[in-house]
Amino acid sequence: MKENCEIIYKNLEKNEKYDSTIKQVVEECFKTEKLDKTNLYVSITLTEPNEIEKINKQYRNIDRPTDVLSFPMFEKEELEQFVEESSKNADSNVQADILGDIVISIPKVYEQAEEYGHSFERELAYMVVHGFYHLMGHDHIEEKDKVVMREKEEKILAGLGIKRETSSEESEKELEQIEEQERKNSKKTSNSNFLDAWKNAIDGIIYAATTQRNIKIQLVIAVAVVIISLFFDLSRAEFLCFLFTIILILFAEMCNTAIETVVDLYVDVYHPKAKIAKDVAAGGVVITAINAVIVAYFLFFDKISTIGITFLENIVNSPVHLAFTAIVIVVIAIVALIAIARTNKNKVLNKKFVPSGFTTLAFAANTIIWLMVDNLTNNEAVNIVILTLSLVLSILVAASRVEAKAHKVSEIVFSACIGIILILFIYGITLGVMQAL
Repeated sequence: MKENCEIIYKNLEKNEKYDSTIKQVVEECFKTEKLDKTNLYVSITLTEPNEIEKINKQYRNIDRPTDVLSFPMFEKEELEQFVEESSKNADSNVQADILGDIVISIPKVYEQAEEYGHSFERELAYMVVHGFYHLMGHDHIEEKDKVVMREKEEKILAGLGIKRETSSEESEKELEQIEEQERKNSKKTSNSNFLDAWKNAIDGIIYAATTQRNIKIQLVIAVAVVIISLFFDLSRAEFLCFLFTIILILFAEMCNTAIETVVDLYVDVYHPKAKIAKDVAAGGVVITAINAVIVAYFLFFDKISTIGITFLENIVNSPVHLAFTAIVIVVIAIVALIAIARTNKNKVLNKKFVPSGFTTLAFAANTIIWLMVDNLTNNEAVNIVILTLSLVLSILVAASRVEAKAHKVSEIVFSACIGIILILFIYGITLGVMQAL
């Protein structure tokens, strides 16, 4: 039987009572909304106030705890189309798609259940239903939308035999408090400082790398061509031109994704101007791709004709090129790992090993310095000082991520190992091939 939900415990002990209530509610929601025949599922994270405050800050830029958060993966019209197509092409072997994420603060559920005078199960059930209908694209900003959403919520609870245990006046007060909390959660949308802007920008990169097929392909190609560039005697100017071309393609693809998302958000039906906006954005990607072909021709055509065993000497003779290339590969690899870790299907990474990009880069740089230190100076005492300072700075970067409560110790250790292993692998493969030839 298909599982309609995935339940994740973060900083909480697993509880069969929670699981049973949530699964019953989600099953009823799926039946009512005719999602039981699709390959969709809901990810529900149960956590505590500090963690939900951290999530609220990270993804919504709101620095306060709340009771429930919803992160839909579909727009309402897009979901309706998806459900319609799934009903026509039902296939149990199709890989599951996530409808969205719901995050619930369990201590807050207990607190509100006591405050409103009803059972914990009833409050938990309501939180799940409320979050589910946000994933379905419903909201309660406008009065008419609120009426529709409330009717749907009550229908689900009634189908489960869960009735209000408070007076209608107290129930309305409960709903008003929830709405007030959500209004507060939706007020702050701008960046409060430079660090928030930086984090949100990183989230945008992670989202693009996680969800956009073309960007995934381009990142793989980028890694391949950066590695290939090691085997050619590129000057600094040529290498910068080459790197800028790669970045330009990724930038154009991300702009195309942003434009398509905004157009889809505001245009529900076909509109000529919407088509123009999407076509122009896609045209920008095509132009950057044509530019990349032209740059590749002028950079590599003459060099390919003389390629031989001596091309590997370029790697050894250009340690700066190799070091910079290694850092580029590490950056792409860590973005990919973070993207994988943030999907709820990867439970091990999600719970204990979400990589720290800062720590990975710090220890990758430290490893490069360790490998290159003999080329920096012939003075052994100076070399030891350089290595020591480099290691201390890497440890300080790692410690700062733990101190800021951005990562756990296990995640920091994992990230450091990833940075070291990637650099050793890249240098080891390069020098190993050189020696073999």
